[in-house]
Parts: sequence; structure tokens; C-alpha cells
Amino acid sequence: MMRTTQFVFLSSLLAMTAPATMASPNPGGGSQVRQSQTAVPSAPPTQAQLRAMSTLRLLKLGQKALTEEMDTQDFVTGLDAVKIASARGDREATRLMAKIMARHQIILGSDDRAKLEKRFRYEALRGASSSVLAIANMYDRGDGVPADTKKAAEWYLWAARVGHERAMAHVAYAYGTGRGLERNAATALKWLDGVNEGRQRSTLLEIGWALALGTESTRDMPSALRFFERAAQIKPSAVYQVALDLERGTRGVQDRDAAGQLIRIAAERGDSGAATHLANALSSSGNVEDQRRAVQLYSLAAQDKTNLAAGQSLSRLLALRPSGDLVADIITALDKAAAAGNTEALIGLAHAYSEGIGLDPSPEKAAALLQQAAEAGLPEAKYRLGLMYKTGTGVAADLGKAVELITSARESGYPLAAVALSSMTEPAVTNSVEQAAKPADQASEAVVK
Repeated sequence: MMRTTQFVFLSSLLAMTAPATMASPNPGGGSQVRQSQTAVPSAPPTQAQLRAMSTLRLLKLGQKALTEEMDTQDFVTGLDAVKIASARGDREATRLMAKIMARHQIILGSDDRAKLEKRFRYEALRGASSSVLAIANMYDRGDGVPADTKKAAEWYLWAARVGHERAMAHVAYAYGTGRGLERNAATALKWLDGVNEGRQRSTLLEIGWALALGTESTRDMPSALRFFERAAQIKPSAVYQVALDLERGTRGVQDRDAAGQLIRIAAERGDSGAATHLANALSSSGNVEDQRRAVQLYSLAAQDKTNLAAGQSLSRLLALRPSGDLVADIITALDKAAAAGNTEALIGLAHAYSEGIGLDPSPEKAAALLQQAAEAGLPEAKYRLGLMYKTGTGVAADLGKAVELITSARESGYPLAAVALSSMTEPAVTNSVEQAAKPADQASEAVVK
């Protein structure tokens, strides 16, 4: 399987320099050495020190390279250690090196490849599946041996047959794309049955992109879509991202028809982003059935409480007062979304109660819903609730509360809040100026008299 190859230059990464002491002047004019207050990491062992260690000690260091990230000193030291132990003829070290190579997808740039392959073959013949996979990787990438995808596929098959998951994924890729084996989609999928979901998904996406781009052979978008669709069964959001890439052409191929098909598949599988995307396209249609489908998709998407855009879109559709029974569909969708915690849906329901759209008018219920949304921090809810406090609709009139809410909405950037606030405060300022001016006017009149 073609993946990005990472190069490791041993004993040159992460050179660590750590002074253990620092000097400071003392009152007597000399200098006094004091220990640094922070713990100082010890310097990594040199190559000479590693070669002087026992094989058991080298193996302990080597185990860290299995779990540590490649940019850490423990990984570099561990890999150096296991190479030295393997060169001594230690079979456990050779198997450990094969596991490290398979897990991190690395090339050991300074190794004697012929000797390395010989050691891997020896362990492979004795049932070490990681060693089999290491040889397969060498042929697959041309790492010190001539690249040979057919030989690589044979070694991958060997490791896969003894249950190595990474090898199974490689075999699935080979069958899915024709890399070293004759293409056979059914066989590719069969090999993935024994692989964990995360690796299944990534392999399906890799096969799909290889077919869509034609990196292994000719382009085959219909076959690519079948693998992408299978990936959508595991993680719809990953396939929605594929659809966006195909729609925009960001991966080197643009196919809007294929993108539309994958968006629909991801939406049907429950991805809220894909459902919103598809609903946006349908909602502008003049066809009632398209609009009904848009409402269904918005409803699905809005039940993801983090998808506020879907809840907002339902509210906007309701504000347009659609004809027919779409109103009832929108009210039901808003109810479900609100119950799921989508706070934007609360604004739509409040509007329905306030205007009597599909529901019996109830300013009190509208105010209660807006209160929930305002407490969740939605600027529009604060603005609308502030207007209700100003007029005493559904709540007791309270100009101070109204100003407080609408001020908060303005500070959050809600566009209508500034206008509403100025109309509420400027008259009050004008009146107070007029009241202050009256005594002065009356006093002037008295002096004249």
C-alpha cells in the first residue's frame, strides 16, 4: 500500500544539550555554582555506549520505539538499540525491528539491506508475521531492493494468512487497486472483514482515492464510489469530506456528480454536515417535494445539537410561512431538534408561538423558549426577548431588563440590536434634558417679570 514514507537518520535527531549548573556571582567577588532548580534530562547514550550495553538492556530500550512518537529521543535511541541487538544475531531484536518498521512505516536508511532482509526471512520462515510484513514493505517501496509489487503482494498475503491485520489491509488494497494482484473488489472487501474499523475505513478511503485518481492504474470513478460508500457505513463524516474534496477538486480530480452522490450517501448515513449541505440545495427549489425533503434533512441534521445552522435554517423556513402541510413538518422538526438540545430550534418554536404559525398563539410560551435560548447565549434570542420585555408581551414590562438584553445582543454583533437600543434610550436622554431645562426657563421668566 502506498503511504508517505518517513526517513529516520539515527543518532542525529533530537540532539540534547542540557547544562546542569549555572554560575552566579557571590558577594565576595567570586562565583558560586548552584544546581538548576528545574530537573535536567539526562543526555541520550552515544553509539559507543549502546554497543557496550548488554543485549537485554538494548531490547528494553528498543521496546520504547514501538510506542513512542518518531520525533522523540526515546524512539531514536530505541531504534538504534534494537538495530545493534539484531546485528548481534538476536532473533527477538530482529522481530522487534520488523514490528517497529511496520508500525511506523519507516526506512532504515543506514542498514545493510541484504543482511537485514536475510534476517527477516529467517524469522519469517519461523512464523514471525511482522518480519514477513517488513520484507513485503521493502519490496513495495523499493527499500534497498528493487521495487516489485508482485513480490510485495506475495509477502503481504503470507502475513495476512497468519492473521496480521496490517498485512490484511495491504492485501485488501492490492486487490482493490490491482497493485501487484489482479483487481477483485469482492476479495478486497473480504480481506477487510478481519480488520478493525479504523483500519478498514482508512483502507477503503485509500482504495477509493487510488481508483478516483488513477494512481495505480486507470481512473475508475464508479468503482471508487463503491469503496467510498462502504467507508460511509463506518464513518459518514469521512466520506462527506471526500465529497467536498471531489466537489472542489482539492485532491487533483473534480467530479461534482460523484460528489453529489457521496453527499447523499453520507446524509442518509446520518452525517449532519452532509444532510445540511443537501438540504441547502433542495430548500431553494420551487418543487414542494424538494422542500419537504429539505425539511426532513434539516430535521435529521438539527438533532445534532452542535449543528446550529440546521436549527437556524428550520426557523427561517418557518418564517417564510410555507404553504400546505410543510408548516406541520417544520414544527415537528423544530420540536425534535429542541428536545435534542439544538438551541437555534428554540427561536423557531418561539416564533411559531408568537405568531400562531402552526400552533395556538402563546406569548408566554414564546417568552419561555426565548429565555432558554438567551441563557444559552444566542444573540437573536436576547434581542427578541428584550423586545418582549419592552412591550410587556408574554412577560411583565421591564424597560431595564429590555435594555440589558438588547445591549448584550448588540455586543454579540446582532445587527438589529443597535437600532432597537438607540430608539429605546435616546428619547429617555432627550426627556431628561428637557426636564432639566424647565426650571432654568421658569427662573428666567420670573426675573423678566
